[in-house]
Amino acid sequence: MGKRIKIVLAVIFMIPLVLILFIMISSSNETKINFYCNEDYIELDSFIHDKIYFQDIQDIKLLCNNDMHIQKQGIGFLNNDFFSGEAVAEDIGNCRAYYYLSNDSYILIDSNVDVLLNFKSKEETREIYENLKTYLLKSR
Repeated sequence: MGKRIKIVLAVIFMIPLVLILFIMISSSNETKINFYCNEDYIELDSFIHDKIYFQDIQDIKLLCNNDMHIQKQGIGFLNNDFFSGEAVAEDIGNCRAYYYLSNDSYILIDSNVDVLLNFKSKEETREIYENLKTYLLKSR
């Protein structure tokens, strides 16, 4: 078999595999926020990654029962229940967002780059917010 035919067959074989892999990743319900916090910084990891030092944070707010409009802008990942990426949020502007669409409570981290996040439940979001506020107060 000629070299060109081998290349064409390899490309024809690889395109469906790449498409299937992309669809599987895009429709995954296992997407989550990997969250780490210590006395110095907050680290968020999902489709995007942020490390925010408490010394760079001006304020942390809890936005409860908020029906804000958030629009993907730039890079990001969206499936049927989760978004992670660059966004524009109503009344906030450009931000980095990590949030579950099924939860309408958010934590807004006002820093060099604003970060909007929530977790699967309102209770978990509130608990993490309270912990972050405690760390922020200790860092002052």
